[in-house]
Amino acid sequence: MANKAQAFNTLNTFADSRVALIKGMRDAGYTTLEECRPIVIEWACEKTGAEYRETKAGKVVLVSDHPKYEGAKTTVRDVMLMLEGTTRRASSAKKEPKDEVAKIIEAFNKLSAADQKRALKALVA
Repeated sequence: MANKAQAFNTLNTFADSRVALIKGMRDAGYTTLEECRPIVIEWACEKTGAEYRETKAGKVVLVSDHPKYEGAKTTVRDVMLMLEGTTRRASSAKKEPKDEVAKIIEAFNKLSAADQKRALKALVA
């Protein structure tokens, strides 16, 4: 059974140690990222003064038109990234263009030799 008070206590002291955060959340009964997100949102709202609501589907979300939304959103993002074992900087450093380049190379390799030659000629022209 999940222990909300224990989770809040862990969240209040997480800043110094990602490992302590992950361990504390697991010890509180929140063992997956999906289980952690709603309690993190609730905690962030308590800390920032923002509001959350539960959707008809039972999903806990931040109230986006609340004046404190951005602060809560950033707090939730940072905590969730820590629970994932990363940081905001590392997360935004991920290079998506590599995937696009791989797609282009794959498409190029599917061309006939003659079409590849024409494509290369067009690139250098």
